[in-house]
Amino acid sequence: MNLNSEYNKDFLDQKISTSFPDVCVHKGLASSVGLSGRTIPAFVSDWLVSRYSDNKGGVNSDGIRQFISKYLPDKKQKESLMYEIRNGNPLKILDSFSVKVHPRTGALLLRIPCLDIVGGLRESIVDEHPCLLMGNVWGSGRLEWRPLKDKKDQFQIFMTAFNPMQAASINLDYFVNQRKEFSLEEWLTLLTRTMGYNEKNYSLRQKLMIFTRLIPLIEPRANIIELAPKGTGKSYIYSQLSRHAWLISGGIVTRAQLFYDMNRQQAGIISNYNAVILDEIQTIKLSNEGEIVGALKGYLELGEFRVMGFHGSSDAGFVILGNIPIVDGMPRDTNCFSELPKWLNGHDATALLDRFHALVPGWELPRIQSTSLCRAFALRADYFGEVLYTLRSNQKHMAFVKDHTQSYGDLRDTRAVRVLASGYLKLLYPDLESVTLEEFNEYCLQPAIELRSNMRRQMANVDPEFSPNIADIQVC
Repeated sequence: MNLNSEYNKDFLDQKISTSFPDVCVHKGLASSVGLSGRTIPAFVSDWLVSRYSDNKGGVNSDGIRQFISKYLPDKKQKESLMYEIRNGNPLKILDSFSVKVHPRTGALLLRIPCLDIVGGLRESIVDEHPCLLMGNVWGSGRLEWRPLKDKKDQFQIFMTAFNPMQAASINLDYFVNQRKEFSLEEWLTLLTRTMGYNEKNYSLRQKLMIFTRLIPLIEPRANIIELAPKGTGKSYIYSQLSRHAWLISGGIVTRAQLFYDMNRQQAGIISNYNAVILDEIQTIKLSNEGEIVGALKGYLELGEFRVMGFHGSSDAGFVILGNIPIVDGMPRDTNCFSELPKWLNGHDATALLDRFHALVPGWELPRIQSTSLCRAFALRADYFGEVLYTLRSNQKHMAFVKDHTQSYGDLRDTRAVRVLASGYLKLLYPDLESVTLEEFNEYCLQPAIELRSNMRRQMANVDPEFSPNIADIQVC
């Protein structure tokens, strides 16, 4: 099927705004009103632009600036804002909050980035939103000036209420039905734009490759590794598109953080998010490498984990992102994992690597430049993130994959290819009615087979005793 035909950009913009009038946004408006210079994710800026846009593609710039001044202050305003709070005027702001437990006193410490300070908060807020203990969470917080307990004449900023930022409930049937209004080429363009990319900068193969990044968000327990040089946008969509993804960039990762904290008797990141992403894997250290790798093997295989007497389960996907040296557009080393930590590169590593479904060759993608970014109509990031979240629980696409494929050989290969193919199918044909077996094979099954084959070949490079050949999987 030829998907290289030219299409009318203005016509597609109109089609998107007509088909999704309440949940589309012009991606270029964020930069035109000064939001691109703010350190806020796309699901926040898209929501804000949409709130102050009209149905003709215009935007109320003054309204946005007033909202930012009131609810999204920068650090230059912190002293005046603290002065207001000190004088008895509660402040409601939208920020990326996080909470730490003081190691000696046990006090809860609230980090407020825009004020560049640490304050306090009600313990009930943490009980209701334990994700605050895991890192930055976007939401609106009500801040007041409170006296410190048992400390005369000492005060602190104190959070009395918190609401995490989230999209309103979505009508998935509406999204699915609207797919029928678009050709496959138009739908591919819409997805590419919604991820924040300019569709003109990516070939069909490259579009399918960047869509692979979405599969852990739309398909339960999809595990991928992406290797590429710096600047190709590996972590971009995970930090920008969905509040259901948790990105870890550098530092020390503990078993308690990932799986279960025995001291606080609290589930870890894997139980609270749809995808856990280890970015810049070379800069991440595992606190007890053997213990965590062992737990990961069990979790990636069965979706279950055990910590002492606690038995947990989750459907979160696991993503590893790494930078590798490239020469003439290709990996410098035959073993692409040679620059990765030892637990991902060694004779014993294949037992873990075999549980990852895909190796994405990110070196084939162009570096992100100013021309790479979308400046046209697309779906709002906050809306699309909730669509991905809702589609995760849909079993019809996996049933379609199982009914229309036959496999001979390794069961892990079969499972991996089916997970990936189901993810592609949800993204490209959420309605399932418009897909033909020919299209399913070309745009879902074959890309899945290639990604799993990449992983197979690399496992053979790590351990020569491991077969580089994938199971025979065909459309039936």
